[in-house]
Amino acid sequence: MQYRNRPTGGLGPLAKWSVVILAVGAIGSIGYFLMKEEAHRPPKLHDLPTPAAVQPGVAPDVAPAAKPVYDEPEPVPAPIPLPDLNQSDASVLAALKALNINGLVEMIIPQEILRKFVRAVDILEEGKVVTEYRPITSPQGAFVADSFNVKVSGGELGEQQDVEQFRVSPKNYLRYTLYAQVISALDSDASIALYKRYYPLLNRAHQELGSGKGNFHTVLIRAIDKVLTAPDASGDMILIHPKVYYEFADPALEKLPDVHKLMLRMGPDNAAVVKESLRNIRTKLLKK
Repeated sequence: MQYRNRPTGGLGPLAKWSVVILAVGAIGSIGYFLMKEEAHRPPKLHDLPTPAAVQPGVAPDVAPAAKPVYDEPEPVPAPIPLPDLNQSDASVLAALKALNINGLVEMIIPQEILRKFVRAVDILEEGKVVTEYRPITSPQGAFVADSFNVKVSGGELGEQQDVEQFRVSPKNYLRYTLYAQVISALDSDASIALYKRYYPLLNRAHQELGSGKGNFHTVLIRAIDKVLTAPDASGDMILIHPKVYYEFADPALEKLPDVHKLMLRMGPDNAAVVKESLRNIRTKLLKK
């Protein structure tokens, strides 16, 4: 989890969201936020408030011992032939606009749409988030961390002193609300049909990557499952600042995959909306 900026001024974003075109939307929009190192050293972890409790999410039908493989969707008869992958941007944008989902088209970067999306999903399946060649724009504004003081023991006489600490601000959750709303709106039969129509181009772009992961449909379902297994959290997300970057105070949270840490940073309400929508999308994607 990386952020750069000063704690009091917010964190400047490099967006890390991954859009699931047509069916999944903005799954992977991500922000890494770098920040300058403070002059004082943070207290040790045992002096911090107890981090928020987390409960692991559950991905349905995921075999723990081996990665599952899924059959590709049946071809959808189309009155108009699909464009060539290299000339598909205009057609894809028009199709997405026809879905009438508020904010969807505006957040998409309109060059190499399908290739960027496929690459982002391929990376998401590994638990990572895309940092370059992004399919969607950054969340508005900068990352917000609240500061607060805690009493810690210090000094030769054991007296207590106030030490500044940080936590993910609830104001930061608002930056992800539009993305959660877009994903929720993509939970529709029209979106799934559009995904299936453009699937041949998506799979072709996936083959270009040469990742050796099988068909793109399998990778997409695995990516959704990776998001669904993100832990659920309630309460404060406590941060520390040991060197240049913010980190979660809880070592177990800091060791999580990047996409899981993103789900924590977007806040419990947004994360719940995203997970519920993705569960519904997953069911529809696998429906024969």
